[in-house]
Amino acid sequence: MNDLIGWAKQNGVTKKISLVTNETNTVAIELYKALEFVVEGVLKKDNFIRGEYRNTVMMGLLL
Repeated sequence: MNDLIGWAKQNGVTKKISLVTNETNTVAIELYKALEFVVEGVLKKDNFIRGEYRNTVMMGLLL
């Protein structure tokens, strides 16, 4: 992930990196926060997995 962010900054290919993950993927969410991504929104009950609705977390990093 650090390589991707560094490459994007050096090559000016984008001004922002966006991603989405399931709210239960707390390890990934903490990793993204450590890389300075911020939560930009939550899609409530966006996925139905194993018999229950789960939220999708949208995150972004401005370069």
